[in-house]
Amino acid sequence: MMKHYAAAFCLFFLLFFWALPVDAASPFSSEKTYRITETELSRLESDLDRALLENEKQKEQSERLRIQLKNLESQSEERKKALETVRKSFEEYAREEQKKRESLRRERNGALGLVGLMVVALAARA
Repeated sequence: MMKHYAAAFCLFFLLFFWALPVDAASPFSSEKTYRITETELSRLESDLDRALLENEKQKEQSERLRIQLKNLESQSEERKKALETVRKSFEEYAREEQKKRESLRRERNGALGLVGLMVVALAARA
């Protein structure tokens, strides 16, 4: 009989503690609980709203900066291509000028040779 009472007591004891709600205010909870006033809660909510708004502004600014960066990269690429075209044109111009100088040098040397032959011919005639 005593065993039945002990078993019933243990069962009742287990059911009692098992049925207890475990919340933040429970002495069985490992988390600390804090109480705040409505004013403090309102201030915290307001701070959160401001932080969320600031975060949204930062995201928008980040997006604008990303678009500007993309545009600048595009402009930079266009300028690189333009500079490459100018460089190629300049190199072609330099080659043509070199050919002209060589042609003028040959013409000058040919004219000097002709003048030299004429001087020799005139000197031989005289």
